[in-house]
Amino acid sequence: MTSFISDQDFTTPAHIRVTLDDVKHEERREPRGKASSAPFHTLVFLAAVWLVVSAVPIGYLGAGRYDVFWSDAVTGITIAIVTTIRLLHSIPAFAWVTGGLAAWLLAAPLVLQYGWSSATANDIIVGVLILACTALSAADD
Repeated sequence: MTSFISDQDFTTPAHIRVTLDDVKHEERREPRGKASSAPFHTLVFLAAVWLVVSAVPIGYLGAGRYDVFWSDAVTGITIAIVTTIRLLHSIPAFAWVTGGLAAWLLAAPLVLQYGWSSATANDIIVGVLILACTALSAADD
């Protein structure tokens, strides 16, 4: 029969004693100093939502620019879906997809010939924001 006291090691100083459980707990701990890229993903997601919603206040449909509306709506929905997947599963390869869609936002005014309008300014601002946040989040991944 053993007791609690007989099972303890009193000869080794407490600051030196390390149990196997402590070692396993140390291995499971995440490394310190690694920044989270979640704020960047959140900004990209909110920018994508703005891209979809912005058709109303900017007035794409009132100007008869259905091509601009559909370009921004499809791009915004796709960026929101890809960003949600990246936020939940941390797949670094999807950064290229988001970057490509942001590049489309920058090229769309030239390809679809918006002219200089509020839609052009919106696409350029949102495209630069998404591209910058994607690059910063990809650097953290």
